[in-house]
Amino acid sequence: SSGINAEYGGDHPITAAAIAKNVGIISEDSNTVDDIAKDMGMLPGIPVEEVDPNKVNAAVVHGSKLKEMNAEDLDILLENHEEIVFARTSPQQKLIIVEAFQRAGQIVAV
Repeated sequence: SSGINAEYGGDHPITAAAIAKNVGIISEDSNTVDDIAKDMGMLPGIPVEEVDPNKVNAAVVHGSKLKEMNAEDLDILLENHEEIVFARTSPQQKLIIVEAFQRAGQIVAV
């Protein structure tokens, strides 16, 4: 086991996160930015900057956000999160994600 769980989903990020939690890709005790924002009484989807990154151990990344990330940003995401859901990604973005996991020394199956 790599210690990193990742899922590609075609669903809306909130739906993808709910499915990932239901099947164990995101564990019950893990928190996403939206989870922390909800606990803080704010609406889901607040900027990451407003949530303490030390409290977030799972991530849901929408394809539009992934489009804004460079290779270094993606590498940092993989280093800092053990549970990641990628939602609404294009085939090209899936290849970028696979390459990032390979750079991190992970074995990848799609």
